[in-house]
Amino acid sequence: MSVDSSQSGLKSVLSARRYRRADGAVLPFLPYGLVPVLGLAALLLFGWLVLAVTAVQGTARAAAERALAETGEGWAKVRASGQWITVEGNPPSAEAGQRALAAVRNATSQTWLGSARPVTRVTANFSASTPAQANSITASPPVSADPEFLFRLTAGTLTLNGRVPTEALKTALGTRAESLKSPGHLQDVINRMTVTNGPSPTGFDTVAERGIDTLAQCETGTASFSALTFNFRCQADDDKVASIGAAVNAGLPLGAFGTVEILPIQAVASCEEELSHLLEAARIEFTPGSTVLNVASGPVLDLAARAAADCPGTLRVEGHTDNTGNPAFNDQLSLRRAEAVRAAMIARGVPPERLLAAGFGQSQPVGDNTTEDGRARNRRIEIRIVRPDE
Repeated sequence: MSVDSSQSGLKSVLSARRYRRADGAVLPFLPYGLVPVLGLAALLLFGWLVLAVTAVQGTARAAAERALAETGEGWAKVRASGQWITVEGNPPSAEAGQRALAAVRNATSQTWLGSARPVTRVTANFSASTPAQANSITASPPVSADPEFLFRLTAGTLTLNGRVPTEALKTALGTRAESLKSPGHLQDVINRMTVTNGPSPTGFDTVAERGIDTLAQCETGTASFSALTFNFRCQADDDKVASIGAAVNAGLPLGAFGTVEILPIQAVASCEEELSHLLEAARIEFTPGSTVLNVASGPVLDLAARAAADCPGTLRVEGHTDNTGNPAFNDQLSLRRAEAVRAAMIARGVPPERLLAAGFGQSQPVGDNTTEDGRARNRRIEIRIVRPDE
């Protein structure tokens, strides 16, 4: 047989092949064709709920709460709706309300692209005592003829803010502050007080002078007078605390005392060192990924509560995480863990008004997050004393 005849036979065989359609059940497009579409829609809905509600809203709320804790505005509470934050509470003064709103507006949170502001809108829902602040973050300070002041000492600079009835009193208070300047301590004075040209209550100038005189003896602090209430918070050398306290607490010719707190610098450092060593030697542990305290943490919580009871001032319980997982989730987790420790210390006798809680997520590592040991060090609880200038 020739090659040509073989190829001809092969073509005949190939051309003889036939295909038969197999009969069987065929699923209709409806409703089975919609299954992938519905599955995708469910996945998108789940992702939107998780990211928008859990991550985005959680990040905004955690950042706002952390900012308020860092600025010492513990009276303020936040309510979150997405990236919109409402600040609620009863501010001790008009300035305190404005500071709280500004702190939330400028709150930041760490993302994989760096630091960002998760809060896009801030409104206030303050009590009736400060109605002029109750609308939005851009609300103007309340207009009033009543004099008030807020003096702040930080980094060697004494800043005078507030309203005084006359230009002469503004000048006199600035001159008094300038006379108290000393090398290495009070180095600069900034007078930002405004003049109302209104009535001058008897005794206001004496209270303002006391605020300047006593604050100038501190390292850092604030003195304020608003709504006929005098508040004073400062940090000073231990040997000056008694004399400053006696001067501050002398009878007032006008108004009443609010918060008076004078922190001894050396005692504060000693207390924080003791708490730090205690929490390093015996860590406060949680169930992995949760806010439930491990039963084994009971003894260290007992010791921390006893140490905190002997510390001066207000304490802030700070939660920290490693960089594993979502940063927004870590912010929330660190805050909830700090709140759990705060509740445990309150149950052990520490007054609740002396304890704040703040979550810092993964933003303040103390160890190398590329190693297991470093990540373990970053998952921690710290307890610090809130400084007057925070």
